[in-house]
Amino acid sequence: MSTLVKDPIPPREFGFCPGCPHRGSYYAIKTALSWDNRNGFVSGDIGCYTMGIWPTGFNQVKSVHAMGSGTGLACGYGKLEMFGFGQPVVTVCGDSTFFHAALPGVVNAKFNESDILLLILDNSATAMTGFQPHPGTGTTAMGSATDPVNIEGLCRSLGVTVEVADPYDMENTARLIYELMKKSGPRVLVLRRKCALVQGREGGYPYEMHVNQDQCLGEECGCGRYCTRIFRCPGLIWDKEAQKARIDEVICVGCGICADICPQGAIVRNVVK
Repeated sequence: MSTLVKDPIPPREFGFCPGCPHRGSYYAIKTALSWDNRNGFVSGDIGCYTMGIWPTGFNQVKSVHAMGSGTGLACGYGKLEMFGFGQPVVTVCGDSTFFHAALPGVVNAKFNESDILLLILDNSATAMTGFQPHPGTGTTAMGSATDPVNIEGLCRSLGVTVEVADPYDMENTARLIYELMKKSGPRVLVLRRKCALVQGREGGYPYEMHVNQDQCLGEECGCGRYCTRIFRCPGLIWDKEAQKARIDEVICVGCGICADICPQGAIVRNVVK
């Protein structure tokens, strides 16, 4: 085998797909926690978004145990104020996990008035394990149409404060997370945007992306190659020869959110006609 593979196999790290809404969600979480500046943290759960423990999710998730445990652990953290604990408690779960395992945690949080913010990352799919239906998709396991269970309606029926936002709108989502972190009791924010793979099957995204090479300053920008080193979408790559960022047109799906993170405005959205 060593004679067949002369060079080391290129490393491939765990990462969200191009266009994944979880990247926008974690970017907003990271931004809001930075604004708040009280050492808030995120407890996680089982799903694609578990990768929030790694750089693809900006290392925001600090604990993962089992399906449903993110909300359960957060409920405990959210009752520690009497012991001097003052850090904001944020927890994440997906829409499928919410129905399967996190809903009892929401009930428990309401029952005990735990001071937590639950972010339900609703990508309209059970994306990690094969896209099987769940109660929010509107289709049964047998393929029959059914009325989907409304996540925010269900949470409001428990008397929990609920907001809804789009993770692609990263700045406004970060501001909403920041405001909700300052409130008390159990709160829910539904971050709703379809899984990139689902969106691709349903017609794709509206943009073609490119990097304006005249505006991209490369290493001279002062951002430390923020787009490719920190934001880390696989569709954004560093051109070593040109010493500038560029779009990998094979991988990029055209979601457009990377245009919001370049300090020079060099990443450009072009509407597909």
